[in-house]
Amino acid sequence: MSQLEKDVVAKVKKWCDDNKVLYIKFTPFGSKGWPDTVLVFPGGFHLWVELKKKGKRPRKLQDHRMAQLAIQGALSVWFDDAEDCIDYLKDCLEAAREVDA
Repeated sequence: MSQLEKDVVAKVKKWCDDNKVLYIKFTPFGSKGWPDTVLVFPGGFHLWVELKKKGKRPRKLQDHRMAQLAIQGALSVWFDDAEDCIDYLKDCLEAAREVDA
């Protein structure tokens, strides 16, 4: 069965809560296309994340916004699978803990 976006979000949010990663739902008023989640790891590392329904990808405006973030040196990623996202977040958490140690 295909994962709906809300299912992907719920799994990722639970993993963040369980691992003390701050999960912020980002909903800027009057500005569209930004990744819908900002994660803050121990030590202050920030990651912008766009979560999608399985098989979907970001729209053109979302791609543009993620490129804008990259130009500013921010890291942004997108996933359409909760397990793939969580595997990536585990690597980020490990790196954040190493830097914070």
